[in-house]
Amino acid sequence: MSEPKPMKQVHEIRHKLHEKTKNMSDDEFLEFYHSQSETFKKEVKDIKPAKDLKTFFANLDKKQTG
Repeated sequence: MSEPKPMKQVHEIRHKLHEKTKNMSDDEFLEFYHSQSETFKKEVKDIKPAKDLKTFFANLDKKQTG
């Protein structure tokens, strides 16, 4: 049985985060997540809610492949 696409994406994201942070000190690690959360907060302000889940995932696929 093959892994579903969403789970594969979660595992890829976790692997990338591990690679970025594996050699960081505790202070560097905390600063990394703090800066990432600030970036996220800025980006969230520009997000418009989707009408439904089908539209949401269609738009997400476009962003990932586009």
